[in-house]
Amino acid sequence: MSKAETLRQSAIDKNKSNLDQLAEQVQTIRDAKVQSVEELSALLEPLAQALASLSSDAAETLREINLATKRTSVDFERQVKAANESLGMAGKATRQATAGLEHAVSSLSWGHYALTVLTGLVTAVLVSAFWLWFSPPKVEVPLDTKKVAEYLTPALIEAMKTGKEPVKPAKTK
Repeated sequence: MSKAETLRQSAIDKNKSNLDQLAEQVQTIRDAKVQSVEELSALLEPLAQALASLSSDAAETLREINLATKRTSVDFERQVKAANESLGMAGKATRQATAGLEHAVSSLSWGHYALTVLTGLVTAVLVSAFWLWFSPPKVEVPLDTKKVAEYLTPALIEAMKTGKEPVKPAKTK
């Protein structure tokens, strides 16, 4: 319950009790058989004072309620303004964070492309280096054609004389 509502409730309760007292006094005046103006004046004076007190209390309560309402509205406006400012700063921070993330994603993509190209180049250099370093030795068998002809000549002559093909030597593993 707000302060203004509390003030209103207390004013209502106080006014009810004052109105009950006034009602009793009015009933007393109605029931009274007044013989003179002085007696009527004596009976009406407390009633008038009670009414004056009630109206001054009501005026004071209304002033307090008005003051509390003004304070509450000023506080509410201040809170709304602070909330709007906070929301604006949060929006600005969100936009900055989004821009930073977009920049990071963009640079990360280019970084991946660069890493892919670099990996390919390093791999090509390593494969080439290892290929050259670990290449198998070249086997060169120098054939001397004269020696081969001398070695095969008797077998060929024999084959020609007999008309048979020369016997193929068995393959060795």
